Amino acid sequence: MTQQPPHPVPSSTARDDRLRVMVVDDDDAFRSFFLRVAGRAGWVALAVDSPDRALAALSSFVPHLIFLDLSFPDMDGLAVLSELAPRCADAAVTLTSSCDPEVLRSAHRVGGRLGVRMLTPLPKPVTMDDLTQALRAFESEGPALTPTAVREALDDGLINLVYQPKICLKSMAYRGVEALARWSANGTAIPPGQFVPVVERDESLSLQLLTHVVARAVSQASSWRGAGARCAVNMSALCLADERLPQRLTDTLRGTGLSPHDFVLELTETASLQNPDRVERILTGLRIRGFTVSLDDFGTGHSSLMHLQRMPVNEIKIDQTFVATLEDDPRSDQIVRLMVTLGQTLNATTVAEGIETEAQAEILRGMSCDEGQGYYFARPMDAEHLETWRGMWANKQPKDPPTAED
Repeated sequence: MTQQPPHPVPSSTARDDRLRVMVVDDDDAFRSFFLRVAGRAGWVALAVDSPDRALAALSSFVPHLIFLDLSFPDMDGLAVLSELAPRCADAAVTLTSSCDPEVLRSAHRVGGRLGVRMLTPLPKPVTMDDLTQALRAFESEGPALTPTAVREALDDGLINLVYQPKICLKSMAYRGVEALARWSANGTAIPPGQFVPVVERDESLSLQLLTHVVARAVSQASSWRGAGARCAVNMSALCLADERLPQRLTDTLRGTGLSPHDFVLELTETASLQNPDRVERILTGLRIRGFTVSLDDFGTGHSSLMHLQRMPVNEIKIDQTFVATLEDDPRSDQIVRLMVTLGQTLNATTVAEGIETEAQAEILRGMSCDEGQGYYFARPMDAEHLETWRGMWANKQPKDPPTAED
């Protein structure tokens, strides 16, 4: 069942439970090569030569996996990803291209921010081993999860929290945590990269996960709470469609002994601004109640400054992609320095994520970045281990009390 248009598209039927894959590429030789390899691997494969044909084929062929070239005469791969995201929500995408590796990595990140499950890109030329390994890797992970599966996992208490500490870079004092959702089923961990994109495409599920995380963090507050310590939780942009969001979260905290001042809501900067007035209104409502609003992954989107202009944020979180190259790339150094200065100008706390070395921490401290998190300080851990870690961390620090500036 490996065919190319204009032949009939192989339909997705219940009688054939094999995995289905589509390749979208205008190179005749690559499509033929792809069909041979996929067929031998036991997949139902479809090869199309243009984005338009790929989108048309989705009415009768629902792939589990799509291999997508980035360059076409009339439409680039990013535009195709934007079209695929709402039409083929359960499919994973592997980008294939001979373009510059940095362009390929950037396109991969853009696809993820669109809510597409992005797999490791394949630079061209693609060998038989490359393609076979990519197909086998997907087989081992399995098809994309469904919203129903995630909702059932939440209802069954299978999604729990781990916490990554946040540190004041000036005093090295503990400043709180970021709560991260983790799903374990029958002893097997399901990576966030598989279930989070599913959540971020479903408004009601996004709200359910947010309230679940806040409620679970409240129940484990004794492990992370301390003088001035706050718990950061990730908030999908879809949550901003709910006008009652500030009240919902406030109600979740009522009677718990905690207040909005104990929480940071980390909003990815790719949040939709199709209704900027509503977004501004809801975020302002959250700020009025006492929540800190953080702009997560700052610097990776196409409209960072627009978000800062319209969103009442009081924290900026510097994306780890810039932190990772601080020691080697002068441009990263200058960009991060500008971000920190911008945060200071806006009276917003700056937080660097993904700190993995002492040198990175020292560079950021020298820039007067306020807080940091990453493997250099601690990996994410459960509530029980967090309490132990906090005691050990406190014993490592100077005994002089931190100043008010800390």
